[in-house]
Amino acid sequence: MYRLPGGIQVSLSPNSEASIAPQPQMLAITSGKRTPTYSVFLNTGRVDVDIPGGSPGAVAVAGPADVRVIARQGQVSTLVSGDSMYALSARYPLLVSQKDRLSTVAPGVIRQFSPNAPPTDRPALSAPKWLAGRQVWLAIPDSAQISNFAWTPVQGASSYTIELRRADDGQMLGEFDEASTQIGQRLPPLAAGNYQLVVRAADELGLPGLASAPLRVQVVGVAIPPGAKLQPDARIELSQTQTVQLNNADGLSLTRAHKRVQRPASEPIGISNGQPTPIMILGDDPGAPCLMWLLPSKTPVSAHVGPKWVIWPHESVDLQIRWTDALGRHLAPDVEPVVSVLVGIEPVDVVWDKQSTYWHARLAPQPGHGPWVVRLEVHDQLGGLLARDFVEVEQRPKHRAIDASESMAELTRAR
Repeated sequence: MYRLPGGIQVSLSPNSEASIAPQPQMLAITSGKRTPTYSVFLNTGRVDVDIPGGSPGAVAVAGPADVRVIARQGQVSTLVSGDSMYALSARYPLLVSQKDRLSTVAPGVIRQFSPNAPPTDRPALSAPKWLAGRQVWLAIPDSAQISNFAWTPVQGASSYTIELRRADDGQMLGEFDEASTQIGQRLPPLAAGNYQLVVRAADELGLPGLASAPLRVQVVGVAIPPGAKLQPDARIELSQTQTVQLNNADGLSLTRAHKRVQRPASEPIGISNGQPTPIMILGDDPGAPCLMWLLPSKTPVSAHVGPKWVIWPHESVDLQIRWTDALGRHLAPDVEPVVSVLVGIEPVDVVWDKQSTYWHARLAPQPGHGPWVVRLEVHDQLGGLLARDFVEVEQRPKHRAIDASESMAELTRAR
């Protein structure tokens, strides 16, 4: 593809032979105004010209039969096959000259030029219509692999061409040829942004037909909090206090599955009630939502408080933390654990015996009036819960021990 000043793009089909003049000519295409015009000399094959609206330039494609096709706006295709030349403009009238005779070709019409015959016109192939294709995708972690788009067949089509463009400036990102009426996973991964797909049929000569309506594709970025883990199929593990933030989500809404309440997709959202939470992201087509799962994180940390029947002031409470699970998994390096021991709602200090993967401490009976609840909690640095356990403590005062001789004396006096 060649990019020329004014946003003009010129592309050649495979096996084409053409040359482009490096400097434009100032041609009086319209009365009283000269336009910088870039010349393309096409020997064989097809050249496609794309000129955005407002561009100051033009492109003149010269071929056999002393023909020049002048593209001033929109998408123009010119094809040379044998000694014939074909020209087509998709949306705007096309200016052509043959042996210095100027004429105009209406949009959607293919004009054929031959050396020894007058020009002939025929309609271009009709535009396909989109049948299937999800319009909202998630870029996890950095890009989305969009796929599985389908369209209606066009009578007379030999193949189809799918164009992928950026929606904001129309820049072409790629063209993909298909013999069938669908495209699978051939499109490139896309970063968060807005795009559009257009499909055209092509006839037996390779001339494109009319373009379909653009299919808007919105790729949404996902900002994942520290410590969260990605799983396949848009599944994210995070703590109950963490949320994810969607980027490039303008115009979209989201809802937790099986609930009717919708909210703007730009708002943070997290896990519901500590349970796996399916999130549906909705665009213009509510029948084709994008699904994301938020899952409670699986922590390797475990906490134990025991025994499970404690009476104060007779017994101490045993506190244990194990930092690995049965599979030997550890906390992620960026997770900073915070350990808290509480009696009721009041934090208390304990002295921990710290081994590499195991901590142990004892909590002596505390003063005051029970019953109590002793809690051991481990959070991450952002407040996400990693592990917790608790025990209920009863209060039963100690009784004074009575000496045996003192008991006998009291018994004698009683007699």
